Amino acid sequence: MTYLQRRFAKKHSHRYFVDRETGDAVCLCGKVRGSKQAAKGKYNALRCFYNGIYYDSIFEANYAMQLDWRKKARDIKDWDRQYSVRIEVGGEHILTTRVDFRVHENDGSFTLVETKGYETADYKIKKKLIEAVWLKDHLEYTYVVVK
Repeated sequence: MTYLQRRFAKKHSHRYFVDRETGDAVCLCGKVRGSKQAAKGKYNALRCFYNGIYYDSIFEANYAMQLDWRKKARDIKDWDRQYSVRIEVGGEHILTTRVDFRVHENDGSFTLVETKGYETADYKIKKKLIEAVWLKDHLEYTYVVVK
């Protein structure tokens, strides 16, 4: 985490700078002057804007930034956001869930990454289904939870 991220992750007074392209007054935290404060989510996570995309939490946006740095360092090939996992048992569709990131490793395998601050009962069931059913059919995938 950079100095500016630590500095502006906490409550701060906004210091606005004019964006040359749009002419909007923008704070380093991403807030545009005159816009509403970001609403907290279901579990008090603040939405965060990084690299043109809104993420559900600051933690998830920071992990996306880490993946960008790993990609620039050629530690990984690429990564996808909000990857859908369709779980079927005996040909019958049970549920479709989305994991936060799918990472393309250099060896051709994939890693499914879920960033969690709080594990709900629903998430624990989905995690067990992914590990017990979906990963057995997709041997090139691994599943990781980042807390």
